Amino acid sequence: MTLQRRARPIFLLLFLARRASIASSLALRPDKKIRALSLDVTGTLLATREPVAKSYRDAALWARLPDPPTREELEEGFKVAFRERCVESPCFGGVEGVAGREWWRTTVARVLRYAKPGVSYDGEDFDRYFRRVYQHFGSPAGYRVLDDAKRMLATLEESDADVVLGITSNTPARHMESVLPMLDGLHDRFSWFTCSQDVKCEKPSVEMFEDAHLQAKFWVPDLEVDEVLHVGDSYACDYCGAKRYGFQSLLLDRSDNPSVTAYQDWLEAPDYEGKSLEDVKEHTITDLNDVASMIR
Repeated sequence: MTLQRRARPIFLLLFLARRASIASSLALRPDKKIRALSLDVTGTLLATREPVAKSYRDAALWARLPDPPTREELEEGFKVAFRERCVESPCFGGVEGVAGREWWRTTVARVLRYAKPGVSYDGEDFDRYFRRVYQHFGSPAGYRVLDDAKRMLATLEESDADVVLGITSNTPARHMESVLPMLDGLHDRFSWFTCSQDVKCEKPSVEMFEDAHLQAKFWVPDLEVDEVLHVGDSYACDYCGAKRYGFQSLLLDRSDNPSVTAYQDWLEAPDYEGKSLEDVKEHTITDLNDVASMIR
């Protein structure tokens, strides 16, 4: 995750004039019925209620840190620290078997170190600050369900669509275990939860989508790979990763949504059969509710 506004991938810059969402079955394979819908979480279903740097700054003021970092300092500190930690300890500590809370404790300490070089925040000051930050992002105050995600879920429920829904996400495990349930019982809408912290790999790896397919098959035993549609806002992680595995896929363009920030935008996009600019253009939407009209 970074605190920067989402950088527009080069393929999007080439067709920004084309604003209308694709809401046609032509975007999906006409010979295959979608029987399972896999969704990313952060940036697709959810967004933080406020910029992460603001939450970190508010926590610093609440904790009465001496000489607290400014919001701008925290923004830059988080950007650098988060990327470093994701590279050196992937999947929020899942690869090494480190508890998620400890992963975040080390990360938040590094955020402060980069935000305010030369100032030491330790002992009770840091404990008080970290707990406040960790509580915030584990509470309903940390996240909100995006409007088009609400509409999509409501439309699918009203239409009684014969499709099983699941999560395939690089977000921490506690999103599955506590954040989704706290957001009006959002977890009840989904039948499976593939989380990078549990799988010990992250999208766009094949292992993530393989796990999603296996979990979905519990509910639909004869489910074929290309009967799964994956939707997410990352070109590399979601669109290219899912296409390489064999899922059908749609890219959700959130570049015009100021509340959505880029996540793991340093990851390389894998190749897949038929990869082209035209293919991406034909499978890009800007409103998640379009998915409901395409599969019901």
